[in-house]
Amino acid sequence: MSEEQEEKKNILDQLNNAVVNLAENIFGEQGKEFIEDTQEKVKDFSSQSIKKFLEFSDSVLESLKLNENEQVIKARDSVEDLLKQAGLLKDELEEEEF
Repeated sequence: MSEEQEEKKNILDQLNNAVVNLAENIFGEQGKEFIEDTQEKVKDFSSQSIKKFLEFSDSVLESLKLNENEQVIKARDSVEDLLKQAGLLKDELEEEEF
C-alpha cells in the first residue's frame, strides 16, 4: 500500500472512530452499537456488491473468450487482490469460517 493510500486509510479510520465516539457520547452504548452495526452492514453490502460485479465480469470475460487472454486475467486478478487487501472483498475461505 502506498504512503498516500495508508494516509487516507488512517484518516478514514480516525473519522470512523470519531463518529462512533460521537454516537456513544450522545446516545450512550445503544448509539455506539447502532453505528458499529450499521458500519458492518454497509461493509457486508459493499463486499456482496463487489463480489456480484466480479462474477458478472467473469461471465462477460468468458462469453467474449477473454478468459484465455493472460493479460486480461492478470489485470482481473490484480483488481481482486487489491479489493481483498482493502477489506472490500472477502476470501471464500474466510466466509466459510464465519
